[in-house]
Amino acid sequence: MVDGNKFIVGDAGLCIGCRTCMAACFDKHDIVGDVAIPRLNVVSTLKVSTPIACRHCQDAPCARACPVNALYHEDDGRVAMREDRCIGCRSCMMACPYGAIQIVGRPENVYTGCADELFIGEAGNPYIVKCDLCHDREDGPACVGACLTGALHVQDNVSFDTSRKNKWVEAAEAAGALSSVPLNPVLA
Repeated sequence: MVDGNKFIVGDAGLCIGCRTCMAACFDKHDIVGDVAIPRLNVVSTLKVSTPIACRHCQDAPCARACPVNALYHEDDGRVAMREDRCIGCRSCMMACPYGAIQIVGRPENVYTGCADELFIGEAGNPYIVKCDLCHDREDGPACVGACLTGALHVQDNVSFDTSRKNKWVEAAEAAGALSSVPLNPVLA
């Protein structure tokens, strides 16, 4: 795997709940052969607003729950899909701790046989809808590029390590403020 699992992270402090990320995701998937449904959902409460998307877990419970291996790990670390294998059992939806997977029917045109060729959109074969990190998009995930406030970014092992080390420094500095003896001014 390259840099471990990557996934989209939303900064709840910057997210304004505008749903531009959802619109960009919808637009990216609004093509023939795909299903035009956003792969992330902005959740807004009275206190917080942030997008929720697939975390591409290293030990993905959704992939383990799938009886036909329609979900699997790609070499780049993301949890990918084989839509042609999906049987629509929704085991992956129940196993996902983030609620980031949907199973929908791929729209099909069903002709009524009337002389005027009236058709009704019906749910066809099951289709897995989850974040694919826009793996086929050169500029990276469409939602990240569209976010007006910069609240979205792609998280990976490198950014995790940097964040963790920054938290260590902050914790050490906070502990220094509680010191019972003066700190060495040469080190400050």
